[in-house]
Amino acid sequence: MKPGGEVSAKVLRKKSVSVPMIAVTGGKGGTGKTTVAVNLAVGLSLKGSKVMLVDADVDCPCCAMLLGTELNASEEVRVFKPVIDAAKCTGCGRCVEVCREHALVGLEGQVPSLFEELCSGCKACQLVCEAGAMKSGQKVLGTIYVADSNGIKLVVGELKPTEPRSPIVARATMLKAAEELKLDKHDIVIVDTAPGIHNVVAQALWEADLALAVTEPTPLGAHDLGFMLDLTEELGLPTEVILNKADIPSGLKDKVVKTSRDRGVKIVAEIPMDEELLRSYVSGEPLVRKSPKSPAAAAMLTLVPHIREMFVKGGET
Repeated sequence: MKPGGEVSAKVLRKKSVSVPMIAVTGGKGGTGKTTVAVNLAVGLSLKGSKVMLVDADVDCPCCAMLLGTELNASEEVRVFKPVIDAAKCTGCGRCVEVCREHALVGLEGQVPSLFEELCSGCKACQLVCEAGAMKSGQKVLGTIYVADSNGIKLVVGELKPTEPRSPIVARATMLKAAEELKLDKHDIVIVDTAPGIHNVVAQALWEADLALAVTEPTPLGAHDLGFMLDLTEELGLPTEVILNKADIPSGLKDKVVKTSRDRGVKIVAEIPMDEELLRSYVSGEPLVRKSPKSPAAAAMLTLVPHIREMFVKGGET
């Protein structure tokens, strides 16, 4: 219990699935988070683990592209949208009063107008409408895709363009992953989170057993690593660091090492710059499959026995 009676997030975090879940995350975009997530998933699969890869970066999902996988089967993420029955509306204004998002606007005595883009789907307006003028409608926030990619189960969440409710779609993506895990047994789940430390990221970290924080030896990379470690510490989530682009000329590797050491967090992999990585992007084939002996692939493949030893039954040391 924190001072002032607040309950620590460390007490509240609770997994809804029993399968080990690794969240690959990062404080800023462009550090190589998705590259690590995809290649770790493929590397584990090549070693015989049954892997699910979840793309929870719903604003910009690209795991399927890096895997060279086409997404077809899908389902929509829908939320409540009020449909106003003007004939029943008394103009009491209660719906306008309770709408914290200010999606409903209108003067007393008038039928309110709905600004759909502001509506969060909370149903407060419907609950307080004694006249029964608020009917149930729906709006689409995004799409969830499920596909198979060379034996890896891929679950992808994608926010609909112009919609601002990323956390709802991210949560729906994680729930869909949990649903798929009940249908088919998997050894491990790798989650590619959104970059940053906001609500969309927390939706994935909440379910994780381990966070792999991907950073780079740049001023922003070193700076934002500290914020990411603050978040995972608050969540009570064990965290390890992956230093990508580790050999950038004049990079700030020492600063990243110091931040990790000071926070008691281990750097488990240092991935060098590698032209083969660019070629794998272009070809849509994961680097550990396309060029497993390249420097970057070799560095990422060191994570496979490390993760298997921690989480996969019978994993090698």
